[in-house]
Amino acid sequence: MKKKCKVCNKRFLDHLNLGNHPCADTFLKNKKHAINLKRYPLVVGFCECSHLTTLHKVPKKERYEKYEYSYTSDNSPVSRLHFRTIAKRIVDYFKISKNSFVVEAGSNDGTFLKEIKNFSHSKVLGVDPSKNISNIANQKKLNTFVGYFNSSNTKLIKNKYGEADIIYGANVFNHADDNLDFLSGAYQLLNDNGVLVLEVPDLNSLIKKVGFDTIYHEHRHYYSEKSLNKILRHKKFYIFKIEKISYMAGSIRVFARKNKSRLNKKLSSVSLSDFKIFKKKIKFVSDKIISFVQNENLNKKKIFGLGAATKGNTLLNYCKFTEKNISHILDKSKLKINKYTPGSGIKIVDEKKFKNIESILILPWNITNHLKKKIMKRKKLPYISIQKIVSKL
Repeated sequence: MKKKCKVCNKRFLDHLNLGNHPCADTFLKNKKHAINLKRYPLVVGFCECSHLTTLHKVPKKERYEKYEYSYTSDNSPVSRLHFRTIAKRIVDYFKISKNSFVVEAGSNDGTFLKEIKNFSHSKVLGVDPSKNISNIANQKKLNTFVGYFNSSNTKLIKNKYGEADIIYGANVFNHADDNLDFLSGAYQLLNDNGVLVLEVPDLNSLIKKVGFDTIYHEHRHYYSEKSLNKILRHKKFYIFKIEKISYMAGSIRVFARKNKSRLNKKLSSVSLSDFKIFKKKIKFVSDKIISFVQNENLNKKKIFGLGAATKGNTLLNYCKFTEKNISHILDKSKLKINKYTPGSGIKIVDEKKFKNIESILILPWNITNHLKKKIMKRKKLPYISIQKIVSKL
C-alpha cells in the first residue's frame, strides 16, 4: 500500500475508503463471472499538494489486458464533438501540416487522431494497451502501437518514427500508475519545440460535484491545477496555457513545453477541509439514491440504469445494487450490450428495444441533460442521478 504521494513525496493527510471493488471497465458476457470478479480495496489518499492517489496496487493486466476493454472515444455526440474541436484547435494554433508528427497516448479507437488527419493530413500514431480497441483504430487506417505509454516504449517509437511535434493525452495521464515515467517518455519523444497537451479530470470539480463515482481502479491519480503543475515541472515540462473545460464533468487541459514558460495564473487547489466535507457529502448523496431505488422497488416499479458508464459501476457497487434493485442497464454500445456489469451483475441491454420504462437511475450523470432528452421524448419519468441531488445541496 502506498504511504506517500508521488507528486510531493509526502505522507497522506487523510484518505477515503469506498470499499472493495472489481475493475470498473470489466463488462463480461458471463453473469456469474461478472459477479465473482476479483475485488480490490478502492482507497484514495489526500496530500497537501492537493492531490488524490489510489493507495492499493491493481495489476495492469487486470485493468487493461485480461478482458476486452469496452470504452470507446466515439461513444456519444458529446465526446465526438470534444475531440473534433480540440483537434481543430491544435492543427490551427500549432500549424500542424502533412510534415508534422502527432502522437496520442491512450489513443483508444482513434477518434481524436482521425480528426487530426482530416484537418492536417499529418503523420499520426496512437499508443494504447488494449488490443481489441487498437484493432478498431487500425481498421480506420490509424496506425496504433499496442502498449503502454512509458519511457521504454517511447524509445522504440522514437527510433522507428522520429520525434513528435505534438503529444496529446485525454483522460490517460490519470490512468498511469507511474506518472513520472509517463512524463519521462513524453520528454524523450517530443522534439525541442514540441508541445505536450494533457487533459485530466479536475479534482476541484470532482469534490464540488461529489463525483465519487469517478474514483475507480483504472484511475490512479486525481489532479488539481496545483499538483499537475508541480509534477510537470518536476520532469522539466513548463505549462504555458491552462484551461478549465466542462468535459468529463469538469477537466483540466494543459499545454506544456520543454522551454521555461511563466504562467501568470493562480492555480486552483483543494484543501483538507474541502476533502473532509466531500467525504460527508458522499454518504448523503448515496443515501438519497438508495432511498429512491428502495421506494421505486416497493412501488413495484422497474428501475432501469441509463448508460453503462464505467463510473456507474463504482456507484452500483458502493450502493450494493444488483438485478434485484436495478432491472437492466440501457446502452447503445455494441461492445457492452448483452454483457453484465462488474460486481453487481446487471444485464446491459439495447436502449432502443425497451419502451416501457418506469423509472431511471442515470449513471453517466455528467451528460444527464443529453440522456434525459433522448429517453424522455414522449413522457417525463421519475429519475435520480448524482447531479440531480448535488444541484439541490
